[in-house]
Amino acid sequence: MSTAVREMLAAAEPVTALFSGNNRVTVTVVRELARHGRPVALVGFDDIELADLLGVTVVAQDAAALGRTAAERLFRRLDGADGAPERLVLGTTLLARGSGEIAPPAG
Repeated sequence: MSTAVREMLAAAEPVTALFSGNNRVTVTVVRELARHGRPVALVGFDDIELADLLGVTVVAQDAAALGRTAAERLFRRLDGADGAPERLVLGTTLLARGSGEIAPPAG
């Protein structure tokens, strides 16, 4: 993952923004951006420990609600409930902390 981030940052037309899909990737991107030195917008999916102190913008999910919902559905199936698969969408919250709001360089 680090190599991919470094390549995107060093490209002839380097990225101006990144979205990371999980905590581990977000941490890797934060490390690479710190080494790189040029500001790049970053939004991570799922909140990471210390994200508030690092100023990392994230799309946060409610892990407790996710687990509770999954357990409820599992227990219903174990109790014999059947039926068509359902699509369930749980809400998220954008926690804007500064890293996702960096404008691309002019030019």
